[in-house]
Amino acid sequence: MAEWVLWKSIFSQSTTQFAEDMRSTGGRLVIYSIKQTKRKSRTKRAGSSLELMGYELKYVWESDRRGPVSALASLGDSYLVVAVGSSCLVLKLDVVQKRLIECCECRLRFAATSLDVRGYDIVVGSQRESVNVLRFTPSVDPNGCDQLVLMHSARFGGHTVDARFIADDLVAGIDHNGFLYVVGIPKHSTEFALDYVLGMHLQTECTRMQVGRLIQKPSQPQHALSWSTGHSTSCLPDADHLVVSTLSGALWTLLRISEVAYEVLRKLEQTMLKMPVLHPAFPLVPSSEGLVNRAGKGSRIQPAGTIDGTYLTIFASQLTRDEQIEVVSSSPDLTRAALSLDPESNSASAAIARLLYTLNHTCIC
Repeated sequence: MAEWVLWKSIFSQSTTQFAEDMRSTGGRLVIYSIKQTKRKSRTKRAGSSLELMGYELKYVWESDRRGPVSALASLGDSYLVVAVGSSCLVLKLDVVQKRLIECCECRLRFAATSLDVRGYDIVVGSQRESVNVLRFTPSVDPNGCDQLVLMHSARFGGHTVDARFIADDLVAGIDHNGFLYVVGIPKHSTEFALDYVLGMHLQTECTRMQVGRLIQKPSQPQHALSWSTGHSTSCLPDADHLVVSTLSGALWTLLRISEVAYEVLRKLEQTMLKMPVLHPAFPLVPSSEGLVNRAGKGSRIQPAGTIDGTYLTIFASQLTRDEQIEVVSSSPDLTRAALSLDPESNSASAAIARLLYTLNHTCIC
């Protein structure tokens, strides 16, 4: 089993809110082709020129739709799936006529907000139903009919702004109010409801989610963060890393880590909460409203299987070396867990410091 750790990075982002009522307006699907071009640019040297590469957009085709086009994604080699209002359409490319022909449609109860494709399975973010999973079956017979069928749906409602596959049988979603969840696709196709795996609340309005990092991976070894070998090999590359953008201009990074690393960090949090109130390691401080965190906000209870990186930041950046040793040595369980994480280390506090350093650099988007 692997767990999740929550980190926060500040980043400037321009966003737009999804329309509350999508059914009253129409939309248009416009297709362009991208063509690579070359042009020569004169240099200061007489008689010399520099060849520059560029791109041009060429209009190909357009089609008016009865509802707003909220998302689209490629499907297979010659198909396109499009979310139009509360319907999902599959269009096929007609090379001869240079247009897209509508193959099949699946109507949902509420407006679709996002699309993601894995093979011929399609995950659809819903304005009120959280997430749905559709399956497209292309016809083998040229004269036959393609099919798009609703296979699974979440047990809980919510305005999902984005949903992505992180494995063949796992889907991660984020709703408008900052609730991030992971659901599992049942092994048997006869089971309609998606299995709830985990959830956590970011306490901010969210806009989009990306699987994987925004920048190149750090070069330092991350054996302590790796998933156990018992996990499915169907996970996408970098599926242990989720980046969520928010209306406040922040990026939240969620990292899935090994069970051993999670136990070390969980015990570290518990140990810090048991320190005296005025001790530098104690993550909360007294105020007129009771105990609040160091940012002046009320403390919150973290859901099971998650860790708030704010507490870990206090240990890594606000404590002296002697204070770190004092915190770790006050808990024999924490000491044993840290040494098991890094058997070559003779210092439990040093092993934890290295783990937090790796986490901090890994969580940078």
